[in-house]
Amino acid sequence: MNDKLEQAFTEALTKAMDEADGLGVAQKRLRADVERFGGAACARELLKKQRRSDGFEALSDLGRLDLSLEALVTAGKFGSLFTDDEVNQCFTALCDNNYYRI
Repeated sequence: MNDKLEQAFTEALTKAMDEADGLGVAQKRLRADVERFGGAACARELLKKQRRSDGFEALSDLGRLDLSLEALVTAGKFGSLFTDDEVNQCFTALCDNNYYRI
């Protein structure tokens, strides 16, 4: 994997979690896992278990799924970190909650 790209993903996810914290959406378990294993590894593990990220529903309720791990996985610049199936799983979760990246 591309270490610089994985680091950039982790930084983007950490920034999104910081912003979500400011909205009252604490993602303590996800944050701890990201600090321990890195963002991409956490995302892959969640997707392997077919789970949504901590705070996904709360962010959906706030209309801020742009701050979710799933939205970052679908971002084109991080595409090479994930399989097509992983990206599609995130895309489906986002669409099911009426989030469409413009």
